[in-house]
Amino acid sequence: MANRIGSLSLGLLTTLVGGQALVPVVTASPLTPPPAIAQNGVSPLTVDVLKNLSYTIPDQGTYSLNNGVFAGGTFSLNLIKPIALGDVDQDGAQDAAVILRWGSAVGPEELIYLAVVTDGPDGQIANPITYFLGDRVRVQSLVVKNGQIRLNILKHQPGDPQCCPSALVSEAYQLNSGEGTLAPITLNEQQRQEIHIQDLPSQALPGDQDEPFQPPLDQFQIQL
Repeated sequence: MANRIGSLSLGLLTTLVGGQALVPVVTASPLTPPPAIAQNGVSPLTVDVLKNLSYTIPDQGTYSLNNGVFAGGTFSLNLIKPIALGDVDQDGAQDAAVILRWGSAVGPEELIYLAVVTDGPDGQIANPITYFLGDRVRVQSLVVKNGQIRLNILKHQPGDPQCCPSALVSEAYQLNSGEGTLAPITLNEQQRQEIHIQDLPSQALPGDQDEPFQPPLDQFQIQL
């Protein structure tokens, strides 16, 4: 008669048959792999990494920033506030959404872009997509939430001077990793109000207004 005489947390069982003990059988439950995060739970995406990364600007080229700046002969590219951290591609690893400013050295153009930075499963940090937001628009808040990049942005309305857009617009974008695209999400009025109310800008920060900084995880920070 078989008789179970004990079990351990690893499922160690000893079976007795005819008074003789057989070889113990270990039945270990499979372990669930941990989510894809960096060692010690700290995202590898720091301000220093984002300030010294290569970014692709649509229809222009790929430029490597040095301490947040690329200076060309006729233009400059800057990483500016705000910066948001969150899981954009929903793979369990921390990603980033950043704002880039392309400025012409020979004219008043100031093109503003939204750039996605992903931390892939192989640890490869890359800028898969950069999206044009507008000329001389002003991003008021930026947050990554539920895989969406959400922002409040000042855009020009009729009568506004180029320097000073006044129409506050709430927008959201979703990354399609398979297609390598960043698509706007159509928002209803309730969703726009949620972004406008929930994603309030932070208080003004001292110092150089164009100097990037480290925000808390999954939070936005601003100051343009």
